Amino acid sequence: MAHVFRHHPLLGTVVELRIVGTDDATAEWADAEMLDEFVRLERVFSAFDPQSELRRWGRGEVHDPSDEFCTLMAAALRWQRFGTGGFNPATGLLAARWRRAADEGRLPTDSELAELAASIAEPRFELVDGRPVPTGDCTMLDLNAIAKGFIVDRALERVAHRGFDAVCVNAGGDLAHRGRSPWPVAIENPLRPYDNEPPVARLTLQNQGLATSGRSRRGVRVAGEHRSHVIDPRTGATVDHLASVSVVAPDAMTADVLATVVGCLSATEVVELVEPMADVGVLVIDRDGRQSCDSTWRTLSGA
Repeated sequence: MAHVFRHHPLLGTVVELRIVGTDDATAEWADAEMLDEFVRLERVFSAFDPQSELRRWGRGEVHDPSDEFCTLMAAALRWQRFGTGGFNPATGLLAARWRRAADEGRLPTDSELAELAASIAEPRFELVDGRPVPTGDCTMLDLNAIAKGFIVDRALERVAHRGFDAVCVNAGGDLAHRGRSPWPVAIENPLRPYDNEPPVARLTLQNQGLATSGRSRRGVRVAGEHRSHVIDPRTGATVDHLASVSVVAPDAMTADVLATVVGCLSATEVVELVEPMADVGVLVIDRDGRQSCDSTWRTLSGA
């Protein structure tokens, strides 16, 4: 029997914790431990709380950042320099422009978006002795595309040593599993995101993370058009050619950031990118419902 705990609002979503293979008291202890880690790290990385460590560091008010902050900023810098350019911590500048477009009811011009994208092409911070140091305006840095997975992984680390049969965290579509017993997962149809709609895929996780990024449940409406919340930092345009991307990786942070990276590519480019990554699987569904996946995903899903 699974012990189920739900917390909302947390990380801007509903966080569900499922714990199998223990008594009530130990399950409640594990829930409290993970919740404490979620709350603590949300205060560090929130892009919406002006008093978070991220926001205070961006304003130059933090000169001795926490170890967690340094660790995640180093990872963010590595992924920004990753060949595709699909992840960029300064994409918050582009997101703000699209929110303003929704308020005004008018699409940004291609030239304006290109100019904004060019302004964030280079990292706005560097690492000095393992600590992030601003090299540009960092007031609008947004780590949401990597921080949620990082926090999920850290929360699981707090309790994994107890040897539960299974612990699974679902933070608004970012999942991670630890334990002896595998965990079945279903991928919803992004073109019909309804509770009674059959899933488009099923697979089993074991000591892995899974992240799904799609346009069905989030986005903005501009001049009568629905636009994805996913933005290509290379162009500034919203990513509307894919309905969803699901990525399985050894941990939630890697799955989280890779779902953002590959979401900016074509389905063919996605498969070509991840095929050499033996421990990463990806399922891509385009806006017409066509599916593409790599060999690892086929193995995990039994396809």
